[in-house]
Amino acid sequence: MRCSFVHFGDVHLGTQQYDSVERLHDFGAAWLWTCEYIANLRPDFAICAGDLFNRFTINPVTFDQALAGLDILRQAGVPIVDIQGNHDRARYGESRSWLQTLASQGLLTYLDVETTTAGPRLLPVEAGKASGSYVEWAGCRIIGVRYLGASTERMLDELRPRLEELRDGSFTILVLHAGLEGIVPNFNAELTASAAERLRGVVDYVALGHIHKYYALGTFLYNGGSLETWNLSEWEWRRGLLRVEVDTDRSPAASVEIVDVPKRPFCVMRVDVGEFSDPRALLRGCFDKLERESQRDWSERPVAILTLNGNLRFASTDVPVNQLEAACKERLDPLVGIVREQYNPRNFETDEFVDEVGQIDRDALERSVLRSRLAEDARFAARAADYAALALSLKQRALGGEDGPGLRDALRNGLRRLGQPAVGEAAGTEESR
Repeated sequence: MRCSFVHFGDVHLGTQQYDSVERLHDFGAAWLWTCEYIANLRPDFAICAGDLFNRFTINPVTFDQALAGLDILRQAGVPIVDIQGNHDRARYGESRSWLQTLASQGLLTYLDVETTTAGPRLLPVEAGKASGSYVEWAGCRIIGVRYLGASTERMLDELRPRLEELRDGSFTILVLHAGLEGIVPNFNAELTASAAERLRGVVDYVALGHIHKYYALGTFLYNGGSLETWNLSEWEWRRGLLRVEVDTDRSPAASVEIVDVPKRPFCVMRVDVGEFSDPRALLRGCFDKLERESQRDWSERPVAILTLNGNLRFASTDVPVNQLEAACKERLDPLVGIVREQYNPRNFETDEFVDEVGQIDRDALERSVLRSRLAEDARFAARAADYAALALSLKQRALGGEDGPGLRDALRNGLRRLGQPAVGEAAGTEESR
């Protein structure tokens, strides 16, 4: 038996990323490109492995996008199945999702197992209907299971006898919205490798969705990833739709090719702030990086993200974020331009300031914190202890009721002793304050 199909998932229609309407249309464009590709290819069928929508509620633009793509497939005569993902499942307390509505209109076939007290049941899609547990097209049996989270493996174990009963030589495809362990660090995967391996012999191809990157387990389990960049952490991942050719006379029966889907480019820049001793140096370093990125040949306006990370050597309030955002827009003309501050935290241990009765010496702690902060700023590091003493002296004067002019004079005198221009003297006039 020979047939062909296209497997994809995680379309996330309705995603208005970074509150950008253009990004909403980007996700729609990736979906429509995929539908046009499938219509031109004319496979026997298509599979969406969940998360066609980003939320269980959708706006009119998102509905129009979904409808336009499904109509392209209908006119091309290519049937499509879909299952509920974790994003587009029915709202809590409601029994119906948008996928079921689209199925009732004959735009897709909605698949899911029926759960009963006696265990899961696999019900065929009846003639003239567009929902059930499995459908048989082009010599293939396609079985769908909605997103079940932590219950996924238990459901698959309970489902195995039903799958064995159906085993009759048809090429069997199981569609799941679940992530495989070990693919993404620190991700709570729903499916272990051992559980996936137990599906061998009862299904021939596992069509996964959920994780937004391409991966495979052997020659029978595949995940194409999302069509667009749904999260910044995913921008470098390879992903796309999967073109599958089946020939049961060969081994393995399925030949799988990943096809890249056109997507909005991301310009992701990272700057280690620890390399710069003062705000001006940081600004120059960032300008240089932005200038280099502006020389690249962007296919369209990118999403530009400049991340400042590492150990700051001066106060975070002195970071010229507004200037960096303006420079990003001027040099790159991005669709979206964002400057993110992700500095390493500055932690202080308090144990050394606790006396024998468990009380914290707050004066000593405050002096240490100020000295440590000033020591991290290259402009004040050499005399951090003296600057800290001046600050604490001014605090005590203020708590003692000294007025503004007196505090100003004390600050000026303290700065002169430290060899710094007094307030108002940098420009040489009293009026420059």
